[in-house]
Amino acid sequence: MFQSDGLTPQVLVPGDGGQVSPPTKAAQGRDPVKWLSIGQLRRTALEVVQASVFAKFADKRETMSGCPREFYRLPTTDRAVWVDYVADTGDGFEATFATARGLAGVEDDGTPIPVAGLETELKDRPHQAHLLVMGGDQVYPVASVDEYRERLLKVFGQASRGKVHGRPPVVALPGNHDWYDGLVAFRRVFCESWALNQRARQRSGMVDLPAVRDDMGGWGAFQSRSYFAVQLSPRWWLWGVDSQLEAAIDAEQLSYFAEAATHLDGAGIILCTATPCWMEADTGAVYEADEQTPLFTMLWFLERILGAGWRDRVRLILTGDSHHYAHYAPSEGIGPDLVTCGGGGAFLSGTHHLPDTLKPAWRPWDAGSDNTTYKLKHRYPSKDDSRRQTTRFRFLAAAYRNGVDFPLLAGVVHALIFLAVLLRGPVLITIVAVVIAVLFGAYAASGVKGHRPGWPRKFAMFGLTIGHAALHAGPAFLVAWLGFGWELGGHEPWVYAVTAVGMVVLGTVVFVSYLHLADGFGYHTLEAYSGLRIEDYKCHLRLRVTADQVEVYVIGMDKVTAPLTKVEAFPVKRFPEPRG
Repeated sequence: MFQSDGLTPQVLVPGDGGQVSPPTKAAQGRDPVKWLSIGQLRRTALEVVQASVFAKFADKRETMSGCPREFYRLPTTDRAVWVDYVADTGDGFEATFATARGLAGVEDDGTPIPVAGLETELKDRPHQAHLLVMGGDQVYPVASVDEYRERLLKVFGQASRGKVHGRPPVVALPGNHDWYDGLVAFRRVFCESWALNQRARQRSGMVDLPAVRDDMGGWGAFQSRSYFAVQLSPRWWLWGVDSQLEAAIDAEQLSYFAEAATHLDGAGIILCTATPCWMEADTGAVYEADEQTPLFTMLWFLERILGAGWRDRVRLILTGDSHHYAHYAPSEGIGPDLVTCGGGGAFLSGTHHLPDTLKPAWRPWDAGSDNTTYKLKHRYPSKDDSRRQTTRFRFLAAAYRNGVDFPLLAGVVHALIFLAVLLRGPVLITIVAVVIAVLFGAYAASGVKGHRPGWPRKFAMFGLTIGHAALHAGPAFLVAWLGFGWELGGHEPWVYAVTAVGMVVLGTVVFVSYLHLADGFGYHTLEAYSGLRIEDYKCHLRLRVTADQVEVYVIGMDKVTAPLTKVEAFPVKRFPEPRG
């Protein structure tokens, strides 16, 4: 074993007793990302644009053809196999640590961490799962060596120290935030254990779980690519598909899963994806996905690899990306259970806008293809708890939780409006009006992104633009009117100082109020909740895999310091004889 900067792979054999070094002070106190900070938005936007442009011309997934093509096999056992699933982890320290502690499974004194409501169901579970699955967006806001080290590895290391032994295996799927650095940090952490092992470089096909694993905060990373296929038991497989930044599935990955399918022998599949693409079907009618959408890509991939009867094999689809828990189950027709569980550590996403019904068409390339009606079976937090996060003026917390540059920019906007009114210059007023219209129009467009195109979307953009402008311009005109015809100059300095402070406060309050009002109509929900930086309602999954079914246990924490509790439990059955 050798020391590194915290990201370079450390080759560890299970049982070697290697300890994770204590985290730095920064790791112990790194705060959640300030998503409404102007500086943060600028840096993230730049990374997103760069990653998106380069992804179009150089697909990093295609370079993985030089990595071992391995399909992993967990050790055979007569007992149930336990798999933990978590997604959207490395944000603020406290929330990520609370989740990592739950995954470690034991208290500091070695006693199991209880889960209220599941005492009997979990009694045969080992302290740690036989396999930990990380479902995407391992760090925020943008993947990098530093962010992985401080927001993930050291936090998991502190939670695992003295509790997790033998480097239990972990496999990971990259999300969009992991891709923003071109997948560099993700691959160094999860995909390079084979590189220093000559025998590993020559492996191919079905292999036992590698004994040589890289340290991932006390857990052992072993995969060779950003996608994976793991045989959990003779009758169940786990597949993780890398869709990059909502791109098409690359040829090398298609070839990999085509070969993996030859090993199924009638087994059921638990599929992991990077996004809850089925949420596109929130239309109230049968939804036929457009060709460039993530749902179309997933359906095309499944039929290409498994044939038209893929729904007999794929019995459960897991994803993160949205930072809450939601379970959709088929009520009419055949289809897999659809589960979103992105409560690993990032800010809470609201659940009160989740549709009660989804109707995806399974073959959108064929008009009138068969479809399945899904019903929302459970959500966490509840609809009422989700709404409660922003009621009674709680939404105003976003005004002071995102640094000083956000209020300052809001103050500048109001100052420009105020000056235009005071100077009574038609040219200046026109310029300010055009700038405001462009800015607010562009922001309104981002708020309705993902909604169905057409006149409803255009009306929503128009209404949001006018409403947002009115919220800002109205108070500025009122302040100018209360100034009783002020002219610039001739006033004490403190008058201008008080006015400037008032503009900052007023502009900030108006903006977060706009987000709150827009969320009430189902728009800008992501921005409304990310600005609040709510760390409560964390969740992860525990899967008990037996011969004919998978029992899914959803574990929740209402507060980051609260005990683990049962959120939901449901079985997923394997079809004895898949048709496809």
